[in-house]
Amino acid sequence: MVEKSDSQRVILPPAKATPMISDLVKFGQLTQVSYMLVGSLGSGKTTYAEAFLAEGIALGFPAVFVTTDVSPRVIRNDMSRHGWSVEEQEASGQFVFIDAYSERMGAQRTGFARSLAKVEDTSELAIVLSDVLEELVVARVVIDSLSTLILHSNPETMPRAVQRLSGRVTQSSHSIMYILEEGVHDEKTYATFSYLADAVLRFRLDDSGQTLRHQLRMERMRGTDTSREWHDFEITR
Repeated sequence: MVEKSDSQRVILPPAKATPMISDLVKFGQLTQVSYMLVGSLGSGKTTYAEAFLAEGIALGFPAVFVTTDVSPRVIRNDMSRHGWSVEEQEASGQFVFIDAYSERMGAQRTGFARSLAKVEDTSELAIVLSDVLEELVVARVVIDSLSTLILHSNPETMPRAVQRLSGRVTQSSHSIMYILEEGVHDEKTYATFSYLADAVLRFRLDDSGQTLRHQLRMERMRGTDTSREWHDFEITR
């Protein structure tokens, strides 16, 4: 078998994810916003968050990914699979992982990731995140997942901690996106944290047809009209 040389390899363009938030919002600003992604496991929330960061990078916005449930390596590989490679941005400091998984699990930390020792310590997260954002301009931040932070923290103080964190991020001209797992918390928890966000996107799996479809809709967004219809979430090249 003859391997292709580097010059012969076909380089595919980055995948395009649709619809993105700008496709769902009729008017209004898309920066300095806190987003809440709600849906069941496997409904596409993390992939959407990755697409959100990849879109931002293409537009010149730096990115921060706080990962609590998998290592940064898993996220890197997943994004690379869609053509959203972040190694160059990591090396230049324009894509920063805050790793709240590896040390907790006794795994080796890799790359340029910043480490978070205690996932239950939201004040430590706020300090590390603030330190990272000081070096960035109009960044997009993803926390995957808020559910893990809630499960490891004091349920009575967590809403206020999230409200403070969102406020610090958005007042500094950045945007933040939280992922909340459906079926893990009680209804009061979903209502509380959805209320604290500027915008709520809901995800679902539709198995009514011959193929399984990932769908999303914008349930609400402060200060703007949105389409509340369900849309197929698709990734194409």
